Amino acid sequence: MKRFAPRNLIAAVLFVVLAAPGSVSGQQAVIDLPDVQDEKRSRDVPLTFHLPKQNNAQPLVLLSHGGAGSRHSMYALAAEIARQGYVVLCLEHVTSNTDDVRKRMRTTGVSFWRALKDCGADMTARKNRPLDVRFAIDLAEQLNGSDQRFRGRIDLSRIALAGHSYGAYTTMACCGVKPVGIEDDLTEPRITLGIGLSPLSANGVFFDNTSFRAVTTPFVGISRTQDLLGDGHRDFFRLMPKGDKHLLWFHDANHFSFSNPTGGPRKLPRTDTDVTHALKQIVPAILDTYLQGGPELDEDIRKRLIKKSLGGTVRRIEWQTN
Repeated sequence: MKRFAPRNLIAAVLFVVLAAPGSVSGQQAVIDLPDVQDEKRSRDVPLTFHLPKQNNAQPLVLLSHGGAGSRHSMYALAAEIARQGYVVLCLEHVTSNTDDVRKRMRTTGVSFWRALKDCGADMTARKNRPLDVRFAIDLAEQLNGSDQRFRGRIDLSRIALAGHSYGAYTTMACCGVKPVGIEDDLTEPRITLGIGLSPLSANGVFFDNTSFRAVTTPFVGISRTQDLLGDGHRDFFRLMPKGDKHLLWFHDANHFSFSNPTGGPRKLPRTDTDVTHALKQIVPAILDTYLQGGPELDEDIRKRLIKKSLGGTVRRIEWQTN
């Protein structure tokens, strides 16, 4: 098992925002681990756990941020998932986080968007993101057995991974989608369910038409009419083998709507609270089905969830399954 130790698209497709951690009502604890390191790779993997009030073993949900983001970029969704009874583990990918993009800008003198594009093209980042997930699950297993704060509270037989933008790439790679230009098998077989917010296309940059053939893990893709790849975010739905595949299409929302760091002391001038509300209705229900043995997501249940999710910028949601 890997050990941990303390230490003293490209461009627009990869963007998410940064926020600092804070307290959240409805959870027992938010535990930040900023100095974790995967010694095998000599790589820092900062993590934040959002723990539910329940003390018995609960399913694990990992969240992966987009390019230029951090482990706090999906704070609002993480807090809600934990409130509903899941252990949530938010990862930070150091070769594509806020600090990395700022460093690229500072050392090369390029714009933010150019630095973000360079970050997305960096094969080190592409390969190490799924390996960060593998390490985080190993760490969760270790903490579940040895750390009093976590002991016996994580059910490692039920694991979901969700990510936005570059985090959707990470999720897709861990679920068996084969990245272009990487020979290593990055699949993480312990994952029970994958959820990609703005899933990446088969345009040949990260994935191509042959990348999706071997995916058997249940997968949910959620995107919008105003997203940056247009209909390319639907590619997974036609290319993955059928069976437990979902496509949710939000009308009148955009790429940046899915990252909401609300919950910590650092606020953003604008967040799409309507999309956040919708995700808080839909994502936990999907998790309940696949991780808790909840009701099947039949047409009636999907319609009810959509109805509860509509409002403001979220005027219409299509939900297809195959």
